[in-house]
Amino acid sequence: MKGWVCRIVVLLSWLWVQPALAESGVSDQRARLTQALDQYAQALQEPDRDLRLAVFARAEYGFASVIDAGTKNAALYMNLGNAALQAEHIGQAVLAYHRALQLDPDAAAARQNLFHLRSLLPSWVPRPTSDTEMRTLFFFRRLSPSNRAQLAAACFALAAASFAISVRRREGAWRGAALMAGVAWILIVASIVFDSTEGNRQLAVMTADEAVARSADSRLAALAYPDPLPAGVEVEILEERAEWSRVRLSNGRDVWVRGSDVTRVED
Repeated sequence: MKGWVCRIVVLLSWLWVQPALAESGVSDQRARLTQALDQYAQALQEPDRDLRLAVFARAEYGFASVIDAGTKNAALYMNLGNAALQAEHIGQAVLAYHRALQLDPDAAAARQNLFHLRSLLPSWVPRPTSDTEMRTLFFFRRLSPSNRAQLAAACFALAAASFAISVRRREGAWRGAALMAGVAWILIVASIVFDSTEGNRQLAVMTADEAVARSADSRLAALAYPDPLPAGVEVEILEERAEWSRVRLSNGRDVWVRGSDVTRVED
């Protein structure tokens, strides 16, 4: 039964990713992907833990090689993240899931896996809170700034017109329409302001197994935390200086880490 499940997983993954491969024009990517999927299926059935981790790591390398060859889509990054997760490469898994969400913000599995990985971090490590509510409120953030500005203007005009009619006719339905249009206008304007203040945010992930966080860009600087930051911690890169990067943790605290310990989500 388990073998049939693995074959179904391989088939569905192939059907999901294959159209993008056809467009890439790279002849050997199909073979690389098929091999990586086979290795992933093989690892699922491997009873020995050490060997299972090794095979998952080979599958992870295979998925990464397809991506590096030029084929990038949410499905491939999901496969990469799953293989990295199973290989216990937590930082690479978090990075892959973030990149999948960049390409497909509705990739629910990637978001769920991120929440799961955050729950595994030590209690002292800052982590992002759920953004489900913000995504629901700001679903229109996928629109370009100019389109959002036009939508905001339309909502404002609708709110003003509905309010004027409600004053003249004294009908509750028009007041309700004015209220709804006004709320929509406020949310759209808020999303525009939020994006402008957010600036060029450089989301990144700690991909080293352990990253020593310091108070300044020096090996002699005081430790920001007694223990190293584990792989998978999500940060924002604020500044890069020689071999160091100043990053902001989810609790708002700025620390310095080695630049090689952190990887940008923007590929």
